[in-house]
Amino acid sequence: MIRSAFALLLMCLAGPAFALKCLPPDVARDVRAAESEQTEWIAVNGVLETGAVPRSAGEVPARFWGWALGQGGFKRPFDQRITLRVSCYGPWCGEAASGPMAALLKREDGRLVLIADPCGANRWPSPSARQVRALERSCGTGCR
Repeated sequence: MIRSAFALLLMCLAGPAFALKCLPPDVARDVRAAESEQTEWIAVNGVLETGAVPRSAGEVPARFWGWALGQGGFKRPFDQRITLRVSCYGPWCGEAASGPMAALLKREDGRLVLIADPCGANRWPSPSARQVRALERSCGTGCR
């Protein structure tokens, strides 16, 4: 009986060890990670419009409108249908809601994809002016 209780106690205490560990959002780190993939990324700042977002891995159509990064900052008008891809790490899945956002969109098979992972990489809901400036500085000419 005591062994069973001890084993149960150990299992309960081990639970937090399996929790998802994410670094705090960092624009420069996310841009470096995106550039290391050697695929085309587009930096945008504006509004994400999406319907119901899957609670598990999956894709849904969405729209992003606002501005794309070009020479001189976020000055190129941007209004396109995109794909919102929710990805999961084990039981933890990303999420995204309609509203103001700065993001890196990945060009993939002729479409633009916003990846919503559980750690919040590559997207910054209701971005601060500091995050937008960091995205402009970090991307330079690397994000079209």
